[in-house]
Amino acid sequence: MNKETNNREEESTGDAFTASERRRVFWLVLVLIPLSWASIKIVLPALPELGNVFHSTVGVKLSVSLYLMFFACSQPVWGGIIQKTSCRQTLFYSLVVTMIGSLIAMSSFNLPLYLIGRTLEGVGMGAASPIGRTLFTDVFGRKDLARRMGVISGCAATMPAVAPIIGGYLMTYIDWRAIFGFFLLLCVTYLYFAFRWLPETSISSGDEGVVTTRKLIGTYISILRNTHYWGYILPYAALTGGLLGYYSAMPFWYHSQLGIAEDTFAYFAIPTVGMYLIGLIVVGLLLKKIDLEEILFLGMLLAFCTAVFSTLLAILNVSGVASIVVVLSLYGFSAGLVSPNANAGVLVKFKKVAAPTAALIAVGLFGSASLTSFVTMNLYIRDTLWPVAGYLGTLSLIGLAASYFWVWRPYRGEKG
Repeated sequence: MNKETNNREEESTGDAFTASERRRVFWLVLVLIPLSWASIKIVLPALPELGNVFHSTVGVKLSVSLYLMFFACSQPVWGGIIQKTSCRQTLFYSLVVTMIGSLIAMSSFNLPLYLIGRTLEGVGMGAASPIGRTLFTDVFGRKDLARRMGVISGCAATMPAVAPIIGGYLMTYIDWRAIFGFFLLLCVTYLYFAFRWLPETSISSGDEGVVTTRKLIGTYISILRNTHYWGYILPYAALTGGLLGYYSAMPFWYHSQLGIAEDTFAYFAIPTVGMYLIGLIVVGLLLKKIDLEEILFLGMLLAFCTAVFSTLLAILNVSGVASIVVVLSLYGFSAGLVSPNANAGVLVKFKKVAAPTAALIAVGLFGSASLTSFVTMNLYIRDTLWPVAGYLGTLSLIGLAASYFWVWRPYRGEKG
């Protein structure tokens, strides 16, 4: 019965789009989501220097958490705007806000102005996830959605390595303002092509009549009260949000504590990103044989095993760059297994309210990233692995418990 329903879903999805429009939507989303991730990470190599420029390392650390917080909190607002207008209009509004923020950050001469600029960037880029996920949910069916999300996740996953490397060279050979100028140029270029290629869409909310603020709030509440949402979002937030926290801490761990150069430490993200991509490839292979719920639970088990392994290393007094990179790379592989399946599982469940659901997914992820970044940027890792072990252990236990009680057990119950 479930397979027949899923097959009908696959056949009926995307009828509102032509084949050409589906291709254009895919490629535009393929660029938009990594662009939003690049906005988070490209500035990381400049953070230690910005602490000196603005005479406040604490304030610069705050800018990271503020960016992620407003990136997360703007998601429901953008989701509501999508429901009331269209993805095309929402994209225009968001890119304008982002570009204004980039201009302010680039021209800032004190910390308050810089914080305002980064906050506006976070608000503007917050629309990327609801727009991308809403379009994908409307165009693709259940398993195809998981595969496409895997491709998007793979491209986005390269940004924590690629963006800081680019930012590091801009910082070394020009200055920190060049980072924001480069990102502004990317936004202008994307705006041009998006408005040439993106079709006008109006996503149905699944209800008759005008979409009101009251209805949207009711929709958000109903999603949040459903354990199905939490069963998928907590593992996703624990693993991918945990990785984002690590990436945010890299300049403070590797440069400030371990003395590695600003244009060099970003390369240490490459093994983690590589293992994440391998996890995504494995997902594509496993989806041909087993259901996404099984892959999700497997990913959480592997994440917990990684936390146990890091604890053993801490007991043996193993520390340093190599040990951190190894355990975070293993954690990245688990995140690669979980990410596309968590997205597909919750989006298909709430397909008729895709935009609000997509917004809440991003709220969960980047709300988690804001908290984990605050924690990781203040961890002391110079000669001990215990803080890393505690960090991974806490996150993996939260995700494992949620996936077991709210995904795995209901799934096994349905299969009998």
